[in-house]
Amino acid sequence: MLSVISHANHLPVLTCTKKLDSDFIRLAVQHGADRFLLCTMKAEKIQGLVLEAIQGGGLKEFLQSCCQGTVSRHVRKMIDEIIHAFPYRLHENEIARRLEISRSWVHKLCRQAFGLTFTRLLRRIWVYQALRLMQRTNLDNVEIAEQLNYSEESSLARDFRKELGYSPTEARKRLAEQSPEALLR
Repeated sequence: MLSVISHANHLPVLTCTKKLDSDFIRLAVQHGADRFLLCTMKAEKIQGLVLEAIQGGGLKEFLQSCCQGTVSRHVRKMIDEIIHAFPYRLHENEIARRLEISRSWVHKLCRQAFGLTFTRLLRRIWVYQALRLMQRTNLDNVEIAEQLNYSEESSLARDFRKELGYSPTEARKRLAEQSPEALLR
C-alpha cells in the first residue's frame, strides 16, 4: 500500500508497506518523491510524526504576526506557554498561574498585544491550526477535530463560524486560493 501526504511546497512524505523495489520507486517518483529512506517505522507512526510537526509548526510565527506593537516579556512568555501546551487548551487561570500574574492582567495583555480576549485568541489559534491541517493533509473534518482535541466535529465547525463566518467545508474551498493567515485577516 502506498500513501502520500503532501505538505505545501515541501517534499511529499511517502509511507508504504512494500519493499523498495523498482516498481515501488517508479510509482513513488510519479507521486513526486525524489528521495528515499528505508525505515522500519510503521506508516501510522510516520504519519503521526508528520501530523505532530504540522500542528506545532508555524504557531509561534502566527502568534507573533498577530501581535500589535512591541512584544513584552509577559506576552513572549504567554506565546511560549500556549505553544508548549498545544494542542491542549490552557484556561485563563492556568496561563495566569504560569505567568505569575492575575487573570485580569492576562485579559489586559491579550487586549494590548493581540486586540482580542484570551478566549478569542485561543479560538483563532485552533482555527488557524485546523486550516493548516486542511491545507497540508488529506484529513477530513472529523479527523482534524480529533487531532486538535475537540470533543466533536461540531465544536470545530462552531469555532469556524465564530472566527471566519463560514463552515470548515467552505474554508477548504477558500484554501485553494488563500493561505490560512489570509483567511484569518
